[in-house]
Formats: sequence, C-alpha cells, structure tokens
Amino acid sequence: MKYFFSEIDDITLTFSDICINRDGMEFIRIYFERPKEGGFDFLESSLPALNVKACNGFNKDERVQLLDYARTNAFLIWEIAREDGEPVAASL
Repeated sequence: MKYFFSEIDDITLTFSDICINRDGMEFIRIYFERPKEGGFDFLESSLPALNVKACNGFNKDERVQLLDYARTNAFLIWEIAREDGEPVAASL
C-alpha cells in the first residue's frame, strides 16, 4: 500500500508499508513524483539507506535536496508506517 506524506512545490512524497528484506531487516520504499507534460519526474529510494533505486527528471541538486528532506522526516514516516500495520515480506 502507498501512503501520502507531503506535497511541496508540486513534488509529492509517498511511501510504502514497512517491508522486510531477505536478511530480516526492515525498510520502507519512498517515492517522489513531480508532474510534467506527458508524465512524471520521479525518484525512488528506501529508508533507512536512502540509496536511489530509480530516478528520472530530477537533477543532482534536486536529488540531494529530496533525499535530505526524506532523511529529516524519516522518523515521522516510520511512525506513520508502524501505526498502519505489520511489516510485510518484500525484497529491495
């Protein structure tokens, strides 16, 4: 399931349920999207690592700013995700 977190400057941040990888570690997928003509710019990452899994349309400075925003708000994202259910098995 995807949850809405915020929208700032036409960039929406959503996130997944808490997932568990093969090593038993918890993670949350995060997604940034910005509408553009014919589609969306996007950035996909995960907490807690904040490695970029996929990205299209955001420049390097924007990626740094988005990941910093996610890092700053990670505790809230984890808290909301924990309130909404049990972790689900998934792979990164």
